[in-house]
Amino acid sequence: MNNSLFKKIIIVNVLVLVLFSLFIVLEVAPFFKEFTREKEKLTTRQIKQEINKEEKSEAVKEQETTKEINKEDKKAEITVDYNDNLGEFSPYVFGTLSSPFVDKSGFFAAKEAGFKMIEISMSVKMPSDPEDLSQYDFTKLDQQVSAAIEYGVEPMIWFSQNKTKPEDIDGFSAFTKNILKHLTKEENNGHNWNIKVLRFGNEPDNAAFWSGTKEDFFTYYSAWAKAAKSVDENFILIAPSLMIIKDNGNIASWATEFLKYNKDNDVPLDVFSFHAYSPFIYEDFYDDFKTIKSELKKYPTLSPIYGVPKLANDEWNIMVGDAWSGSYHNQFDTAWVAAQNVMALIGMIEGGDLFLSVRYGGMFNDKKGGNFGGCHDFPLVDCDKKGKLAYYAMKAFNQFVGKTRILTKGSDFVNLGAIAGKSNKEIITIISNFDIDKYISEYPQPSKSPVSKQIDSYVSKFGNLKTYNEYKLELNNLPWGSSDELIYERYVVDEEKKLELVETKILSGNSTLSFIIEKVFAPSVQLIKVYKN
Repeated sequence: MNNSLFKKIIIVNVLVLVLFSLFIVLEVAPFFKEFTREKEKLTTRQIKQEINKEEKSEAVKEQETTKEINKEDKKAEITVDYNDNLGEFSPYVFGTLSSPFVDKSGFFAAKEAGFKMIEISMSVKMPSDPEDLSQYDFTKLDQQVSAAIEYGVEPMIWFSQNKTKPEDIDGFSAFTKNILKHLTKEENNGHNWNIKVLRFGNEPDNAAFWSGTKEDFFTYYSAWAKAAKSVDENFILIAPSLMIIKDNGNIASWATEFLKYNKDNDVPLDVFSFHAYSPFIYEDFYDDFKTIKSELKKYPTLSPIYGVPKLANDEWNIMVGDAWSGSYHNQFDTAWVAAQNVMALIGMIEGGDLFLSVRYGGMFNDKKGGNFGGCHDFPLVDCDKKGKLAYYAMKAFNQFVGKTRILTKGSDFVNLGAIAGKSNKEIITIISNFDIDKYISEYPQPSKSPVSKQIDSYVSKFGNLKTYNEYKLELNNLPWGSSDELIYERYVVDEEKKLELVETKILSGNSTLSFIIEKVFAPSVQLIKVYKN
């Protein structure tokens, strides 16, 4: 091949390459550019989608968190009307118990906590000849009554029945009279103590305490009641202290038949009583009391003193203690029992205008032993005789002594209870915060406990349970003007505080005052005071 032809081939190849390159530039490049642009758009969109996905995820998390907060954290709306008077608190709702131990330190503790009444068991045994006064030994009874009066706490005397009716019912009547004359009429080497309240019986519907018939118990009570009234017609008589007040949703036959017997036989009854043990306030400490209050209205002349008998709970708590269950229950040492005890009182007062209360487990406990032997869980003081959290909660509640109860709204009587009272210069509000679900989770209930069914029944009627972590307290129709200087104080009982002052401030008077109380949790008890300086 000559040089001339070789040069021509090279030139042609170069031209083809140039033309192909020009084609790529003119035709393919725009497509590639568009492809690149689309790829960039796709990448950007994916990035944005990922960002949006993350943002959405965070939003969902936030919504779920908010939902959870809304589910758990509710603001309680509590309103108090200073002008809507509901009557003075009965002095007998501030009651406690002298047993299981007899020790003067217990009477002193009762006074320090503000209790106004203490139940004392009538410990004198009926002698073989009730008319022979030389056979009576009043030593222990006199010691207890004397100690109570010494510390300014009114004694209530409890006559517990035997398991069967006495064969000599007339002798029992004479025995009752001699006891009461010794205590109040200075007879039988006795005293003129100002004893007003007498209780008869203990759970006759419980086979552990009564093995006779209903009719026998009614006759037994009749003899006691008529004997007591013959000594002093002003004695306030309380009975029958039933264990169960409802049976399958209806008022128990023990209650209805006891009331009917007394009416038909002209037997006086001033105060009708029964017992309750439960962490679920609504049914056992509120609704039951509303029901029995309504039932008692059918007997407008049964009480020589009040007409319609008053209502009492002379044995109650969150549960029975170790002396019956056989093991120590730690919840008695916690704020759970403090909150339950206060809300139980609120429920009984608001539901049934409670006249008398004896919280079972009083001011007496001792490592050394006693009637029940050893240290117990259910008293208000520990085995070193120091107040438990429930002691301080009851001390807070006892500040209603001498106050007039006023209309208070906002309680659900399950997880929230509020009550208020006033005097001339002061208004007091107490709020109990509970959480029944959390409580039974921490302290599972016995297999036969009705609590779960009670909760389900409540939810079916009123909707889901609410728990609370904030209160709005509104006090209306207050008697103070802008020129009045007021003091606001808030005290707390919880797992860390024993009725401790946590907030105080000076306010100008107004007809309406509102307070927001934040970060409050169950279990706890709040005592809020507003008073004129």
